[in-house]
Formats: sequence, C-alpha cells, structure tokens
Amino acid sequence: MPTLYIQEQGVMVRKRNNQVLITKEGQTLHEVPLAKIDQVVLMGRGVQLSTALLIDLLERGIPVTFTNQHGSRHYATLTAGPSRFGDLRIRQMQFVGAPDRALRLAKDIVRAKLTNQRRLLAATGWPAAATAIAQIDAALTAAANAPHVDILRGHEGAAAAAYFGAWRASLPPVWGFGGRAFYPPPDPINAMLSFGYTLALHDVITAVQITGLDTYLGVFHVIEPGRPSLALDLLEEFRPLIVDRLVIDLVRTNAIGREHFHRPQERPDAVYLDDVGRTLLVQRYESMLQTKVRLPGGEQTPLRRVILLQAQAIARIVRGEQEQ
Repeated sequence: MPTLYIQEQGVMVRKRNNQVLITKEGQTLHEVPLAKIDQVVLMGRGVQLSTALLIDLLERGIPVTFTNQHGSRHYATLTAGPSRFGDLRIRQMQFVGAPDRALRLAKDIVRAKLTNQRRLLAATGWPAAATAIAQIDAALTAAANAPHVDILRGHEGAAAAAYFGAWRASLPPVWGFGGRAFYPPPDPINAMLSFGYTLALHDVITAVQITGLDTYLGVFHVIEPGRPSLALDLLEEFRPLIVDRLVIDLVRTNAIGREHFHRPQERPDAVYLDDVGRTLLVQRYESMLQTKVRLPGGEQTPLRRVILLQAQAIARIVRGEQEQ
C-alpha cells in the first residue's frame, strides 16, 4: 500500500504503536502498518489526523497530502523541511530567471506531453484520431521553434484542442463529453480526468519536494501565488501517460458506469464520482503506478519512480549537469 487514501468523512486517523489506526464513532475501521505506507492522502474536511501521527509520518519521510472531499482540489502536501536544498533552490531561481534556459526546458515538457498524447490516440484506433494526430504533429513542429513561452503555450493549447476533439468525436454520447472543462467538471469524463489529475499531482508534488526543488517555480505554467507551477509543469507529460489512458480503459471495458457519479445539491452544475467510483479509480491508479516500465537503459522500474526520476532530471538541468 504505497499510498493510503482516506476519504470517509467523520473518521479519526491516529497512531497506535507502529500502526495507523482509522476509527469512526469509537469503532476501528482499518489498521495499517506504518512500514507499508509511502504517502498519506486525506480527502475532505471531515477527516481528522492526530498531531502525534503527523509528526511521526513527517519524521519517517512520509508526505501527507490534503484535498477536498471529491479529490478534485489539492490543498497542500506536507513534507519534512527542505533546508538542505538551499543551493539547489538558488540555482532554480536563477534558472527560471534566464528566459533562454527556461524556454528550452518548457519545450522539452511540451514535446513530452504532445508525444504521449499522440501515442495514446494512435493506440485507440478511433477514426477521429488520424486528424487529431496530424494537428498534434503540426503543433510539435511549431512548438520546437517557438521563440517565447507564451507562443509555446499557444501551440500546446492547439494540440490539446485537437486531442480532446478526438475524444469528443469518439466517446459514446451517453458520457456527455463536450471537451475538456473543469472548475467544476460538467460531465463524468471530466470528473474522472480532474480526479485523476489531482491524484497524479500528489505524486508529482511529492517527487519535486523530495528532490529539493521549489514546487512553485516553474518554466511553463505562469508563476502565481498558490500555484505549484513546477509540479504542474512536470505533471503535463504524465497526464496522457497515466490518467488519460486510465480513463479510456475504464470506459472501454465498462468498468465504470453513469451510476458511479452524482450531482451535489449545492453544485447542480457539477458532476463528481461517488464513493464507489472514487475507490475504483484510486485502485486502478495505484495499480498503474506500481506497474513496472522499461527505462531507456533497459532497467525496469515502477511508473511512480519514473515521476521521481523526471524530477531528479530537472534538478540536474537546473544545476547544469545535463542539457535536456
């Protein structure tokens, strides 16, 4: 159990000996050995965590992430203090402030994302995929020659429009997918995408923080207060590789249905996964992240570790130890 997700509201999460104890109204729901946990995700304001357990988790190097109940919004990820990474962060600030160097890394990120989008579409066999792939190819060529990050964002946006246009033309009408939309998600497909991207963002933020980089100093996403720009940058290439592939598989295999979604009374314009749907998607996500993939050098490693390896590659670029 690399990641412990806690989504049931009204529970208390505390430590007993070397176990994580989850209780509700005096009844023990689960006991999980601390030694089996790599990360904890608390979903919703109705989940309480004891200070003793929080400190123990941080001392063990186990990050703790807080999201809203639907898992569609990331609030914070807590890790042990990063004081030993001062030199790297100074270099990162200098790197982000050097437009030419930052643009080269941003182009690498966009190329990786568009390449993964292209490969995923090619594997679907959708009739609409061919046109979208041609448009993504054009965007790849244009992005490589973009003179400024704003223009690069435009090419990435054009590719995204073509990519999700193929989704819109190919997914069964019952899903009501009219294109990528969020805040709030208006249909089940967008609900799964948003939830999946939030799950992936947890892992990316954790990888960035473990590496010692500043989560908020990115090169592609605009730097704004409260926006984890670098984590969002790194997330881009993993969206199609992990989450999009997962959503398509769930729909194609009928593993999930419209009955796994609901519209909250307080947000009738929004569609969210219900408890069963979230649990299913979390299980599939965790299974995918534990799947071993082959690296260029031939080594096989879990997909979750690939995220960390990419964060470490960015750190080496920031230090000037490699080019791309």
